Amino acid sequence: MRHPIEKYNQIQAEQLANFAPEEREFWARQYRIGNAAYCYQYQFNDVAGLTNRETANVPEDLVEWLAQRLTTKQENKSANELLQIYFEEYLAGLPNERVREGERARGLEEAKRSWPFRRYVLERNDFGMDEFMRLNLSETDYAYYKWSSEPL
Repeated sequence: MRHPIEKYNQIQAEQLANFAPEEREFWARQYRIGNAAYCYQYQFNDVAGLTNRETANVPEDLVEWLAQRLTTKQENKSANELLQIYFEEYLAGLPNERVREGERARGLEEAKRSWPFRRYVLERNDFGMDEFMRLNLSETDYAYYKWSSEPL
């Protein structure tokens, strides 16, 4: 998958040209998977009608995106209230107390900028990364992505 910002496609092409031929396909795959992951993380910008991905204010965009996706079950809560609930759920699901307390100390405002929390919010609203990757990568790239994502 190509990067949505053309200048990064040019940089990636230049870097690929500098790799030894036997390493090129490995790095090309890494770029395709990375580009797809980038698109997944920023897909709520499209839903929210935002077009400038380079300068979008991520924390406000996340709230705006969530506000547009409120369901009837959630309609009695604002997007900010719902985001606070998601933050508490996210904290509860972290692997250990040390990580949880570090995230809690940084707070919701910082979490709005973090890839793991953004993924949690997207997944919580039925924007699953695995399905997105499957639909946007070739069969072989997706198989590699799944293989490389497995715990050791």
